[in-house]
Amino acid sequence: MRTTLLLILSTLAIFPGAAASADGRRVIVGIHQNTPLIFTDSDGRIKGIAADILSHIAARQAWKIYYFPGSLTQCNQRLAQGIIDLMPGVAKSTPWESQFDYCHATIVVNWGQLYVHPGDTFSDLLAFEGKEIAVVKADVYYEYMKTILEKFDIHPRFIEVEDYGHVLAMVDRNKAMAGIVPRLYGTYYEKRFRVAKSPISFRPTELHFAVGKGRNGDLMAALDRHLHQLKANPNSIFYQSLDRWTQGVRKVTFPLWLKPLWVVGAIVLIMALILLGNLFLRRQVKRQTEALKTTIAEKEKIESELTVAREIQLQLVPQNPHMVPRRTEFDIYATLEPAREVGGDFYDYFFIDRNALCLIIGDVSGKGVPAALFMAMAKTMLKSAARLLVEPEYILADVNREIARNNPSLTFVTVFLGILDLNSGTLTYTSAGHNPPLFIGRKGNCVLLGEAQCPAIGLDDTSQYRQASVQLKHKEGLLLFTDGVIEAHNDQNHLFTQEALMKAISLTVDLSPKERVEAVLNRVSEFTGNHPSDDDITLLSLTYFSPIRAEENLRTIYLKNDLGELNRINETIHAFADAVVCPAVVVHDIALAMEEVFSNIVFYGFGDGLDHTIIFHIAVETDTLILTLQDDGIPFNPLNVQASRDETPLEDRDKGGMGIILAKNLMDRMDYHREQGRNILRMEKRYR
Repeated sequence: MRTTLLLILSTLAIFPGAAASADGRRVIVGIHQNTPLIFTDSDGRIKGIAADILSHIAARQAWKIYYFPGSLTQCNQRLAQGIIDLMPGVAKSTPWESQFDYCHATIVVNWGQLYVHPGDTFSDLLAFEGKEIAVVKADVYYEYMKTILEKFDIHPRFIEVEDYGHVLAMVDRNKAMAGIVPRLYGTYYEKRFRVAKSPISFRPTELHFAVGKGRNGDLMAALDRHLHQLKANPNSIFYQSLDRWTQGVRKVTFPLWLKPLWVVGAIVLIMALILLGNLFLRRQVKRQTEALKTTIAEKEKIESELTVAREIQLQLVPQNPHMVPRRTEFDIYATLEPAREVGGDFYDYFFIDRNALCLIIGDVSGKGVPAALFMAMAKTMLKSAARLLVEPEYILADVNREIARNNPSLTFVTVFLGILDLNSGTLTYTSAGHNPPLFIGRKGNCVLLGEAQCPAIGLDDTSQYRQASVQLKHKEGLLLFTDGVIEAHNDQNHLFTQEALMKAISLTVDLSPKERVEAVLNRVSEFTGNHPSDDDITLLSLTYFSPIRAEENLRTIYLKNDLGELNRINETIHAFADAVVCPAVVVHDIALAMEEVFSNIVFYGFGDGLDHTIIFHIAVETDTLILTLQDDGIPFNPLNVQASRDETPLEDRDKGGMGIILAKNLMDRMDYHREQGRNILRMEKRYR
């Protein structure tokens, strides 16, 4: 079929691209309407960012490009079957990743955007229950949104169409309540339809060139090489094409007389004036506050206001370190000590999913009730964005846009946000003008996480954010803090300093997070003496415990075929359960099931009157306890035991049958197999 297609393409030369020479290699490129990445215009010409890049590379590689149009699903199937050689703008997605190979170099980054009919908002995921959503079949954003909604047990009715234009048309004609398209496509075409962009955007995605699995490796190598070269040259066709096709999407057009350097200079000047103005306002507020304290009446008014602000502040931060489910992968503790003039410090920690822990610490400019209310708004928006978006840089960028667009007071907030993968120990983080936290090694050595420093939130809605990552190993930790710690001063007006904080941390190598925080607070208190604090002091400490620790996650004991060994089994179960913080009711079920199974083995498993060894393993995998019994007795599969009717005489029932049935009901899963002359019974019980 592929040979026939090549002959047809060679004869008809449909949709010719950048032809290099008559003797050049033929490359068949699959395309679907995906403006502005690659598309067919009204005259039948292939255009877009990927088309420009392919034309440039083809001319240098002596390739002869033929474009083969179709729907997204058709293009994916043709690439997997080898009918086409190459496809641009492909995201890595589970359904196709096993059938495609992807270039390392990225063409562009895109993300999904939800469009609705004008007047509708659908900012709450629950609003999608039972509603029609138009999507493109095999689209990566469709697959991602479908997965997210399933996790929240929300079931809309997806209407699959062939291309993104039909998605927007379905919303326009009220045949669907919402539609999902890539952000770049939607920005280009949203004005042609009666649709509105909703607040919901999701899944930032890198788009690559892709080939069939195991095919056309030379094409991938050439594309990667040329793309790296093009990206290294700011005047290359790559950047020229981006500027050409993303006009109006990410770029503001200035008059010709307005030179870029003037624009940059003006922006820098405005930012400097804003910062200086804000600093000036803060000093003015302090001076006026001190003046007001001279009168008793005004002092009582201020104290009342600060009390309200302090209550708002403390009610919105976690007061109990076990507000998140207890896990063996980490220990965490945080505290906030408000100053007399509440400064708007806050912190938070919560799970985004089962294995992703989000850590937040921040400081709002200003004092009193306004700062506390602004802190409450910022903290709520950060938590909401973190549960929907997937990367710290996108979370902070989204919150910054919303706050900066409606911020007449020019109040800003510094934030550090990190997401810790509890399985791998990888911390991905972004800092919006906040103090870099400390990475704490197992020997007490400290390193500032100074990468990914970005502007504070609330000053400029066009600010760009980036992220970095660091790997935490077993028993390594973090200390997040606000400037109230390192700027605490004594009667001689000497600051506590960052160096003093790192020295204090180095002496806490064997302490828990709570003990570490208390040690730092004691050191700060010793330094400042009786001098009152001018700013909130906030500390968040975390110690990471890697789940990949065989010596802590597995215990094995060797037992005799004697009922007296039940005591050892119970002691082992209880000790192991305490180590992994297993609830008492789960421990009771496990112990009872083990008693029934072990008794059954002792009574009926041997029959020769000799001593035998029974091996008992207990282990933990994520949130599940795994218990295994091995014996060299007669072959016996307890899973075949069936419950007898009540009228069946006891002497006719299976030996040990009722105990085995009870054990199966108490455990979540039981598996049996016989290997090398041994019965092996494996049982599982979830405890979280």
